[in-house]
Amino acid sequence: MSLKPVAAEKPGIPACPEKNAPQEARKTPGVRRVLFSWLSPSSREHPPQATVRNGTYEGLYTPGFNQDLFLGMPYAQDTGGPNRFRIPQALNTTWSGARTATRYSHACPDFTPQDDDLWGMSENCLSINVVRPAGNPRHQKLPVLFWIHGGSYQVGTSGLDRYNLSWIVDRSVQIGRPILAASINYRKGGWGFMHSIEVKGSGNTNLALRDMRQALAWVQENIAAFGGDASRVTIWGESAGSFAVGQLLMSYGGRVDGLFHRSIQQSGSAATAWYNGTAWYQPIYDKIVKQTGCSVAPDTLACLRTVPYDILYPLMGTEADGPVFYPTVDGDILPRYPTDLLHAGRFAHVPHLYGSNSDEGTDNAPAGTINTDDDLYNHLLHKSGFNFPEHVVRRIMQLYPDDPSQGIPLNTGNERFASRGRQFKRAAAILGDVYYHAPRLDDARHYSRHNPNGTFIYRFNTRPWVMGKACGGLGAAYAGVAHATELAFLFGNPSWLGPWPKYKALSEKVQEMWINFAHDGNPNRPSAAAAATAAQVAWPPYASGGDEGANFVLQTEEQGGFYVEPDTYRLAGREFLTEWARRRHV
Repeated sequence: MSLKPVAAEKPGIPACPEKNAPQEARKTPGVRRVLFSWLSPSSREHPPQATVRNGTYEGLYTPGFNQDLFLGMPYAQDTGGPNRFRIPQALNTTWSGARTATRYSHACPDFTPQDDDLWGMSENCLSINVVRPAGNPRHQKLPVLFWIHGGSYQVGTSGLDRYNLSWIVDRSVQIGRPILAASINYRKGGWGFMHSIEVKGSGNTNLALRDMRQALAWVQENIAAFGGDASRVTIWGESAGSFAVGQLLMSYGGRVDGLFHRSIQQSGSAATAWYNGTAWYQPIYDKIVKQTGCSVAPDTLACLRTVPYDILYPLMGTEADGPVFYPTVDGDILPRYPTDLLHAGRFAHVPHLYGSNSDEGTDNAPAGTINTDDDLYNHLLHKSGFNFPEHVVRRIMQLYPDDPSQGIPLNTGNERFASRGRQFKRAAAILGDVYYHAPRLDDARHYSRHNPNGTFIYRFNTRPWVMGKACGGLGAAYAGVAHATELAFLFGNPSWLGPWPKYKALSEKVQEMWINFAHDGNPNRPSAAAAATAAQVAWPPYASGGDEGANFVLQTEEQGGFYVEPDTYRLAGREFLTEWARRRHV
């Protein structure tokens, strides 16, 4: 009997005593060994099935989680050949019998196949995965948590073990509030954001965002077949996935079209990434056209669709030398700059859960090069791409003085981490605020203005456990509570979360709040349950803090537990950066 790859049966890691763990451990590449085991289909007599509009899928059952998984289902046609650099094309075929949906699809093309091609990599990659509790009564339609992975819009795939949805779905059953979770692949880099006058003129801009809307349309049409509630869909993303959530809120000036009903953003705003235009991208497009021999074609975009994938792939850029593609203001799906749309209230006025980590910026600050005021000045003026005038850079440096006690990571006193540069902490504070904390502040204020009782803002404040020699240990002190730290706690995979009971306890609490939000648009427990567990601090809406706003700090009990703070940290700096955000083309 053939064997099929399935999600692991609640894999764990050695129960390492925390007191024996090293204080710092080096980061290592993604761990694959514990996500998947090999399990015979005979573990369940009748594999789960779901009949969507196009036909029937047969998934797989995992007894350790007591879940049904449907993996790698296409939500649109292959994006190769005539569909390359074209808006996603809806599925237009049907079939009889049952098609298997027991493994993740190919990742969409990117320049890190060593990380993302565990399941293959090709243009036939627009897929959705669905994880549901097994045996859920058919009359009970479950809210849908719809995950959009990050990766700077350049890398990543839903098949990575750190994005395994089984633990959060399992937690929802444990607390009696079951959910259904889904995740998708979408086109990245130049494959998803190719831009030029030819692309804009053809109407095929911002393809990654259009992929996401196509996947959400598939959910509306088909999720009921899996037991999902199409009227309670929460879009949820981190980093570039969080940028995307913000952009989906603003698509077509806030037109939801019934595709989603709540939003969760983790470390990223629609105003985080640049929005360069044709002048920036045209030379990149023209170079690719020339390299493929399409310069002599009457329609260069049509010609690119005929180029074999193996020839085009190496021309689409690497991490070292680009080109790097991001969304553009195309006058269509993104009609104006995000900051314009935000300030005009032209975004979806749905419930929002949104936050950032304490030490965003430690992975944006260049290592070992910012040692003096002149180093910092030159970096901000010439190397950051911010396009700030000289007097603005000088003002930023006044607002963020060379005082390590005020730098990032927080609460590290006068330690400078000099091996990273004597002004590393100062640079990290500035860059983290430019990309994450200042845009989040601006978003929170405007989200809350239109939905004062349904906007909830957090600051995540627990350093990660990272895998290393022996049992692993705390992440490097200079990194602090860095970008993406919260992911391990939300997904709960022990290979990323680590063995410490206090981390598991925090993971379960934050998972519960995300689950509650998917149910009700509110991260707090329903009133009956809250009365029985009044010891848990309630998460207030952002507007409850008045003009200052209210953040909910998420951290372990050993750190003092959850608490509410005014949203006033580095306030003068963040407000100044918001004032000058347009110079970054956002």
